[in-house]
Amino acid sequence: MPEKASSLVELLSELIRIDTTNPPGNETRAAKLLQEELEGRGVEYKLLESAPNRGSIIAWAESKEPGPSLLLLSHLDVVPANPDEWSVDPFSGVIKDGFVWGRGALDDKLSVAVMLKVFLDFVEFKRFKGRLIYGATADEEMGGRMGVGWLIEQYPELLKADYVLNEGGGFEVPHKRSVFLVQTAEKGVYWFKLKFKGKPGHASMPKSGDNVLPRLAEAVDKISRKGTPVDLKVHTKTFIQKLLESRGVPSPLRKLFSSKLFIPLVLKLAGDAEPVIDAMVRNTVTPTVARAGDKVNVIPSMGELNVDCRLLPGYEEGWVVDYVSKVVSGMDYEIEFIHRDPATESPLETPLYKAIETTVVSEVAGSIVSPYMSTGGTDSRFFRRAYGSAAYGFIPLRADLPIREMMRLAHGIDERVSLKNIEFCYKLTSRVLEAFYATV
Repeated sequence: MPEKASSLVELLSELIRIDTTNPPGNETRAAKLLQEELEGRGVEYKLLESAPNRGSIIAWAESKEPGPSLLLLSHLDVVPANPDEWSVDPFSGVIKDGFVWGRGALDDKLSVAVMLKVFLDFVEFKRFKGRLIYGATADEEMGGRMGVGWLIEQYPELLKADYVLNEGGGFEVPHKRSVFLVQTAEKGVYWFKLKFKGKPGHASMPKSGDNVLPRLAEAVDKISRKGTPVDLKVHTKTFIQKLLESRGVPSPLRKLFSSKLFIPLVLKLAGDAEPVIDAMVRNTVTPTVARAGDKVNVIPSMGELNVDCRLLPGYEEGWVVDYVSKVVSGMDYEIEFIHRDPATESPLETPLYKAIETTVVSEVAGSIVSPYMSTGGTDSRFFRRAYGSAAYGFIPLRADLPIREMMRLAHGIDERVSLKNIEFCYKLTSRVLEAFYATV
């Protein structure tokens, strides 16, 4: 049996060297590496496969001192990487220039390694209350249905937790005062398709049929041009106010600029952050795929338009149906939903959120902590829905690279994390748990 990794950095490198590109995933090899780290540590664990080679590992410990249940969550799978585009082998886990390089270095094998070390530290020294759980799961990058989704369905008590600490936030946005973001909500995903019908004919005689392509083009144009109204949820309103605070804007102006009336001005001043903030303040409806026709000499009679739709908390399928009917009014179509995943959110007034806030402010002078709503998704949504867990995305990282570059690395080329940030992530995560357990 291989020896346990001697350090956090070494464990991260070993995890990167195990190719868990999803699809197909093959996370079991990585789960077995973690199993080796857990053996002999006095904790219970299970390695579970939702399908062959689709492994997740869950470990837990109970304290004699009563308290809440807390899950330290991460995922084992990664997105694809093209070696021809990288300056290093993306699955080498090489350490050079003060960084660990490779696919998953940031998303999400850093979290896998850090959370494991924190979990084992707190169990070994009995520094926790209640139930402490560690989870490194499969399939997050493809929606989590073969990972967390399957685990909650098949083993509902295993992952049940009052609190969840997960990926999705924690990174530093530097300015006059740095802002560290905590993911407290996620937009819902409501993908749908619009179906249009025409009549076939020979393309050499255009009037012999009813071409469906112009209808598709008209629908794309109408949906793309039509904006959706601003609706500021508490997570986004607070986020905007905290960003303004970090730039030295006085309190009365912060409140004014975080109202609907001034959102257009905020977006103009946002610079590179405009697309992100714009998507946080409204529902988005984006045509992405159009299909019609099979042969160049046949007038297409059937057409489909796929649309990516992301909804704020409080909105569901009915809003989509009503919105589309108004935007493409007068057109003959059918609507079919191909994916439904409601928005989720967690409260801001909890012991865990407060522990994050007090820890960051005490460790990074002059810093500010802010909630934010993710326009994409993480596995946190499963826990908010299944158990009502207070789930927060917080994997703390300093901006030791330009922020634009850091934001591109997670699914991009030459993904890497600095040795200093690995230590910072471990240190702050540990301090957060210390602050949490001191108050519960």
